[in-house]
Amino acid sequence: MPERITDFHAHILPGADHGSESLDTSLAQLRLLKNAGVTDAVATPHFYPERDSVSAFLKRREDAAALLSGALTRELPRVYVGAEVLVCPGMEKMEGLQSLCIRGTKVLLLEMPFTRWNERFYETVYNISRTGVNAVMAHINRYPERAAQRLVYDCGVSVQLNSECFASRRGKKLAMKWLDSGCVTAFGSDIHGSDKSAAASALRLSQITEKTGEAGKSVLRKSNALLTGAVPLK
Repeated sequence: MPERITDFHAHILPGADHGSESLDTSLAQLRLLKNAGVTDAVATPHFYPERDSVSAFLKRREDAAALLSGALTRELPRVYVGAEVLVCPGMEKMEGLQSLCIRGTKVLLLEMPFTRWNERFYETVYNISRTGVNAVMAHINRYPERAAQRLVYDCGVSVQLNSECFASRRGKKLAMKWLDSGCVTAFGSDIHGSDKSAAASALRLSQITEKTGEAGKSVLRKSNALLTGAVPLK
């Protein structure tokens, strides 16, 4: 098993979004990740451009990060602060977009809406990937395969797989197809809450390399490389 297992997609900041309603929940989530063997976790609270301003989001994120930082111990995974940014047409022109990157890097985790995408969505992702950020598309396994492939091959993003896709034979088949493409750069639990479902997501994350062999280990190395320069909470 690799020395570092990074959860690249985790909703673990208290009160920053619906992933964790309290500090107790966030600490319980981190214990679940630790028990599963995760060493590093990227906190990715949702940012919805149509609901929030960048400044308001950053204030909420920083307050939540400060609260969690004061309760962290060395036994828990290292925590890095980023965001899961919903793509809206034209948002590449949004002031402050790069401030949503993982702190200390230019890595930006994007997600697509669960509606049909017109050409403006693809154009926006393409343009974002050319603004100086390293765009990673969240939970690529949740999107229609052909549409998702366009994001990679036409828009120039790399992708993150959720651990949930390894819970079924069909999901694993799709995940292995993505892994074989070479464009997967990160895995994530996408953990919300701290119930049995959250625990299962964390455990599956730690088991990915057992199920995928060298391909999974290669992704973990890529995700750790993406965190080069990232500043963890203390």
